[in-house]
Amino acid sequence: MSAEQLIALEAAQAELGTLYAAARSFAALHARAEGDLLPQLSSLGSRLRRLVRNARLTAGEIDAATREILSIRTTWRAALEEVRASAAYQQTLLAFTADRQDALGKLIPQVFAGLHLTSFPPALYAPVSPSTGRRRPGSSPFLNATECADRILHMLTRGYEPLAGGTEWWDRELPSIVCANDLAGLETPIALTLAAPDIHAAVFLSDDDSSFRLFTQRLGGPFSIVLAAEASDEWWEAYEDSYRDFRDAVRDELAARGYAATIIEVRS
Repeated sequence: MSAEQLIALEAAQAELGTLYAAARSFAALHARAEGDLLPQLSSLGSRLRRLVRNARLTAGEIDAATREILSIRTTWRAALEEVRASAAYQQTLLAFTADRQDALGKLIPQVFAGLHLTSFPPALYAPVSPSTGRRRPGSSPFLNATECADRILHMLTRGYEPLAGGTEWWDRELPSIVCANDLAGLETPIALTLAAPDIHAAVFLSDDDSSFRLFTQRLGGPFSIVLAAEASDEWWEAYEDSYRDFRDAVRDELAARGYAATIIEVRS
């Protein structure tokens, strides 16, 4: 067994994990993904780990595993394409493109598993990431205070937009804005808040993580800017100064441009 074969096998397994996550997110495939695909992946993974542990992962075993993976991949990619071609999905895609929120309120729960329309949504907290998105040696992973203020003001001016990541159609075609009902529910200490009466989009509660999701290409304000008083995330240990210094610098930068940011204590 070569290192290249092992890397290729691990990559193929990772793709199946991606297909499982995608399949279980759709209402039409959720039960099958949990009842059929997940046990298949668990069994395959256990068998391969056992073979590696006992030094028995031969070329023949790799070929057999590869054939099994390709069969599973073909089956589930076809199942996902059936979802994409379905009337419910296509109607949802049209409603999203036209920002028809009343229609989305009815269609989204038909397409996505574990999302329920909330009739009385709370005030929403939308995350603002201070990350540059770069993790290169010698380069800070953080925006500086000026850049962070620029990002916040860009969102205030243009509205809050969903982040459509990934290359697969299920990541790109119906992206959502993920919010929480307080700052503690976010992975960042910086957020834009929107009071319930100002939310002009259908709001869905997720069974998976109690987050709120909105399917709109742009969520308008009026927003308020909030900064957590403290940040306990270990990620901040990589910042060259303390979070408090960064927080105060962002607040001062915003104030210099005529915008107020409120510092709040975050309950654990």
